[in-house]
Amino acid sequence: MKAKIGVMREDLIRKRLLAIAQGTYKPLEDEPKVWYASFNAISRILCQENIDLLRMIAAEKPETVTELAELSGRAKSNLSKTLKSLSDKGFVRLEPSRGKTLRPVAIYTDFEIISSSEIENRVCHASLNKDVA
Repeated sequence: MKAKIGVMREDLIRKRLLAIAQGTYKPLEDEPKVWYASFNAISRILCQENIDLLRMIAAEKPETVTELAELSGRAKSNLSKTLKSLSDKGFVRLEPSRGKTLRPVAIYTDFEIISSSEIENRVCHASLNKDVA
């Protein structure tokens, strides 16, 4: 599955969220659901190693983090931190499995990154006019 990720200045991300909450901005259906303030921020979480890990999870479907550690050749403690970060960002889900263990499930394996002046202009217009839907 492909994640559509937007890049926009932090102040505009906040304005967008406020405008959505106030009902003055309605996101277009094809707009990103995940937003970052810079490409640098995206690259920290979606480095090639993490993308490869997400694809491995999707292909191999490990039942536990321990099994994924064995498949990936990574230390379980390091892998757990990475999975927590990916889970916090919505790229992986950690589901209960076999008692107290967690099963990693990749939500996204492909990514489209969008930086759109059109969306930025709509956000600015919504925050100024309070009537864009």
